[in-house]
Amino acid sequence: MRIGLGLRGQLVGALSVAFIAAFALLGVTAVQLGRRSQAAERAREGAALARTFDAAVGPQPRYDAFVRVADALLAEGRVRGVVLEREGDAELGGEPWSRGITGLGPRVTAGRVRLTLRSDAAPAAPFGDLLLLYVAVTGGASLLVTTLVLTVLIVRPLEALTRASERIARGSLDVEVPARGAAEVRRLAASFTGMAKQLKADRLALEERLRELEATTAELGEAEEQILRSARLASVGRLAAGVAHEIGNPRSAILGLVELARDEEREASERSELLARTQRETERIHRIIRELLDFARQGGPSDDDDAVGQEVSDLAEVVGDAVRLVAPQQGGVPVRVDLEEALPPVRGSADRLTQVLLNLLLNAVDAVREAERQGEVRLRATRAGEGVELVVEDDGPGVPDALRDSIFEPFVTSKATGDGTGLGLAVTHTILERLGGSIDVENVPGAGARFRVHLPPPKPPTIRPPPPAS
Repeated sequence: MRIGLGLRGQLVGALSVAFIAAFALLGVTAVQLGRRSQAAERAREGAALARTFDAAVGPQPRYDAFVRVADALLAEGRVRGVVLEREGDAELGGEPWSRGITGLGPRVTAGRVRLTLRSDAAPAAPFGDLLLLYVAVTGGASLLVTTLVLTVLIVRPLEALTRASERIARGSLDVEVPARGAAEVRRLAASFTGMAKQLKADRLALEERLRELEATTAELGEAEEQILRSARLASVGRLAAGVAHEIGNPRSAILGLVELARDEEREASERSELLARTQRETERIHRIIRELLDFARQGGPSDDDDAVGQEVSDLAEVVGDAVRLVAPQQGGVPVRVDLEEALPPVRGSADRLTQVLLNLLLNAVDAVREAERQGEVRLRATRAGEGVELVVEDDGPGVPDALRDSIFEPFVTSKATGDGTGLGLAVTHTILERLGGSIDVENVPGAGARFRVHLPPPKPPTIRPPPPAS
């Protein structure tokens, strides 16, 4: 990071430029004024010399007297040349007398005399040097004093503020800037110290709040864990109760039938009927256990979840197979199918999707029979984004409100005891969940239940890295 000139350096530079400009102009002006004053003084002295010379040669000057007085004046060194005007002198034709160099240098005229002064007759160098020295010393002293005053009043307090802000930037809030210097800087230091104290107080309050939130989060985690544990225990309890209830009835029937069949006095036909009923109850227990195992297998984690997600099926073929399988059990309840043309492929194997449709269609057919009125089952499939939406509706009594939220849990059913195990929809929900789909249910006013299934599109193929070269 590039850092420019500091405040002290900038102040010194700016003051130096200002003082040099001001005092240099003052010095030059003073020297020029001094030189002009000396020139005026020389002019006055020259005029006095000219008047003295004029008086010395007299009103009727003679040339030898002019030469003598002029040579004496030139010998003094202040005059370079002398000119005496002689108007009306017929003997010499009125020409002026001159002595020395009369064309170069300042000239002074007094009466008949014109003197040419020497320009270096009274040099001004000593006066100019002294004046420039005075200006330099005064300007340097003023610059030094001004720099010291600004350093004490502004620069050092601002440097203290800078160091304090750097400590705050590093995370240290235990800073206090001394209030010194100019009034504005003192107010700035006081405001900065107050800000640092407020930041420290806010940080402490924030840390305290964070500790409270962490404690609350830990308590919520424990409460959530307890709720989950209670829910798991409740699910296990409902599962156990359902298994006991579903198996208890055929088990009791089997015990009674076996007891009756052991009566040797019964006729062979009666005993055969008792054994057939016993077999049916045993098959019922077998079916319950098989469906329970199917539910457990579908709901548990599996190592081939990725393979399940990679399977793809043609929904039209799956619907055709499911409808054909349901046909023997329709019992006169029509199933109307409405499929959108050119449906995209969906995720999941044909067997799993067929099981989903069988469960939904069989439940819908049973619901229409339960209503004891003319009705039908409607199945339609349409595009929904990249996937497919599958809807199964019936004209049955609908799902009771008390079972709406738990209809997809195991052993939850609206059928009469012995007519269903309550595992079909649970298995369906689990299959769809593993495939990344969803299912929900709603009652249709004036009709029965409507199950809405979303089937996701196939997963993109998984690109596995090549095995390392041996």
